Amino acid sequence: MKKNRVFVRFLKILGKSLPLFLFAMIIHMVGDNLFTIVLSIFVKNIFGLVAIGSMDGLGNIIFVSLIAGIIALTIFYIFGSIYDIEAKRGNAKVQKLVFDKALKLPMTYYENHHSGDIVSKLVYDADTASQIFTSRLRRVTTPIMSVVVYLIPMFWMCPQLTLCLFAINVIALVVNGKFIKPMKDNGKKMSQKNAAMTKHLSTMIQGIELVKIFAGSNKIVEDYKNDNSQYSKVQEEYCNMSSILTAINALFDSICSLAFLALAVVFIQKGITTVGEVAAIYTMYGSFSNNFLQIGQYFPELMNCIAHAEVIFDFLDEEEENWNVASIDWENESDKKIKYEYIDLDNVTFSYNSGKKVLGNFSMKVSKGKNVALTGQSGKGKSTIAKLILGFYPVESGVIRIEGKNISEIGIEKLREMIAYVPQMPYLFNVRIRDNIGYGKSEATEEEIIKAAKAANAHDFIMNQSHGYDTIVGERGSRLSGGECQRIAIARAIIKNAPILLLDEATSSLDNKAEQLVQSAIDNLLKDKTTLTIAHKPSTIAAADYEVRMG
Repeated sequence: MKKNRVFVRFLKILGKSLPLFLFAMIIHMVGDNLFTIVLSIFVKNIFGLVAIGSMDGLGNIIFVSLIAGIIALTIFYIFGSIYDIEAKRGNAKVQKLVFDKALKLPMTYYENHHSGDIVSKLVYDADTASQIFTSRLRRVTTPIMSVVVYLIPMFWMCPQLTLCLFAINVIALVVNGKFIKPMKDNGKKMSQKNAAMTKHLSTMIQGIELVKIFAGSNKIVEDYKNDNSQYSKVQEEYCNMSSILTAINALFDSICSLAFLALAVVFIQKGITTVGEVAAIYTMYGSFSNNFLQIGQYFPELMNCIAHAEVIFDFLDEEEENWNVASIDWENESDKKIKYEYIDLDNVTFSYNSGKKVLGNFSMKVSKGKNVALTGQSGKGKSTIAKLILGFYPVESGVIRIEGKNISEIGIEKLREMIAYVPQMPYLFNVRIRDNIGYGKSEATEEEIIKAAKAANAHDFIMNQSHGYDTIVGERGSRLSGGECQRIAIARAIIKNAPILLLDEATSSLDNKAEQLVQSAIDNLLKDKTTLTIAHKPSTIAAADYEVRMG
């Protein structure tokens, strides 16, 4: 993707706010430059009075300059505030875009990418790319506009001197331009190394117990340190290039100042210009030269940010789950007269990215209100069937129907509203117990949460926690036992009250006492539900209405 296309596409993220953002940025710059120009004209007029040996009109000069300066500063402040606000909004839009995208990606993306790589894009790349709005674009655009603004009065006062100074600064700009590609490439390297570091950090945090216990896990620590060292080297390259740029600019700044003084003396002696005009130009020249040099310094840095924007767009262009909207009328009255099997897998074939076929022409029917035990050896595709019903993956061939309707036509949002899922190892968020239960239903009331917890045999142990329902459960529910986590997950499924229930051996890893409590909670959950239970234990299989054995 060409960098100019990336840049334009990134600006379009601002949407309708883009014209206001650009206008505020330009007028903010004009206010800043206008103040300098007012000051230079004031200096020129003062030197003019000195030259004629009269102070007549000094009061008017001071008054007009003061009013013009106040107007310039007011413009600078007002439009600077507008620019800052719109830039921050742009930053927020980028963060929201990548966050929303993460929610729309298929399960295959998460299986093929480390969580650290994804987090790096959501945080590091998004934040660095957003600097285009908050600083980098302004730092490039403002010097360019400032140079144009300053050139007008400088040419008016002494075109010969101005042309000479302009030529010297163009040379500096060309030299700075040599750093554009290396800085852009460096930005891509930093993104890659940051992603690698974040991967190792994520792995260490998730498996901190193993890192502390097993000596072999020290390799993860060493891998992080190695990537950290490489990231430091890439940062060092960036700092070196920035330092060289700064040194070059400082050198040209000194050369330009000396050249200005030498040329000014020559032109004054030849009568081409006056001392007052030179003084006025010198007042502007400091800012003019500084802005000219900033173009060369900040343009490579802008390219660095565009490199991160390219990473963001690669992420945003990833394929999404693409059947979110229902294409059929679920409430079609004529359909209700036909009796269908509630869940129907018809000759379903599926394989993961590895190419190994997990299901081959598999068929299964589940009647409404029945509890079916899905059994078989590990690796035969039991959990895969649950994921296919949930719409995590599209089938290669065959069809999955619910009440006679192809799930690809139902729409993924509607489909998942109809299903509650309790995995073998339930995931709890590091928030309050009431929140973990309430996630099963939008705007769940306190009464509904407690009722669901009681049905899941969880209320009593919750009330024995230090803060009851407001207790924070820890990462993945680490502050609770396995049985307690499972009962909270069941309460979450109960409060959802979905007509279809998928259970993935919810009691297999529990002791006898915890299993009894969880099984009792499951019995409450099964009422009036069509249930598919992935089962290994004879007791779980016996509790089902019938068994479907795989393999």
